[in-house]
Amino acid sequence: MRRLFVALGVCVAIAIAIASSSVNAELDNQVFTSREHRLRVVVPRGWRATDQPTYPGLILWMLRTMPDGKDGKIVLSAEPFTRKVYCSWPPECRASAESLPSKFACALRSKLTAQRIHTGPIQAGPKENEQSGMPSVWFEVDDGKRFARQAVAVREDRLVSLVLSAGSVEARGTHERAFEQALRTLRPLTPEELGQPLPAPESVVMQLVTDGGVPPDAAASDAGVAGPATFALAPAAKIDPVGPCAKQ
Repeated sequence: MRRLFVALGVCVAIAIAIASSSVNAELDNQVFTSREHRLRVVVPRGWRATDQPTYPGLILWMLRTMPDGKDGKIVLSAEPFTRKVYCSWPPECRASAESLPSKFACALRSKLTAQRIHTGPIQAGPKENEQSGMPSVWFEVDDGKRFARQAVAVREDRLVSLVLSAGSVEARGTHERAFEQALRTLRPLTPEELGQPLPAPESVVMQLVTDGGVPPDAAASDAGVAGPATFALAPAAKIDPVGPCAKQ
């Protein structure tokens, strides 16, 4: 995390380290899809949404205006999960035996606590997130003026944050159900949805030739010439964001 964003005018920390400014997203019949971050979420009924970000890394903004003044806002953001980001988390958070989402939440809560902003305990997210391969946790935040609920999820290459903000505890409670509905539907896109083939080992074809120009297994071939030998090579290993960090 290189910086904390104050989203929606509230002191809610959203860890963002986005370098790209392009947005590749779609909003169709309340279903929001970000191909850049490979995410999909269903916008709650009655909420207005836009995929035009106000801050770098903020990929979806949802608003709900109610006659009784209990307005609410929900924002979705994402950042690449890198070793540098992981090593920016406090050592006590990284050393925890908890899950990666809990360690991420621990790092955010530490930043907020340092700003004297009250945060609630970390709670487990919905099972739907875990089943989709992107487990989540959430916690509540308030600075005495704005009240929020922040959920964070971790994928192998992304840190994702979903934040509900309201002007009072009562208003936050009014919108909690919509927030939970959005969180349950938050999931990564599948290769099929991205229009990509399923990952397969890389293959190279090598022709082994002897000094006489005949493959070594030609004697076993009726024609006297053997076909090419195919060797499957494992895909290049991805760099795991979780690992040793320099002493702080």
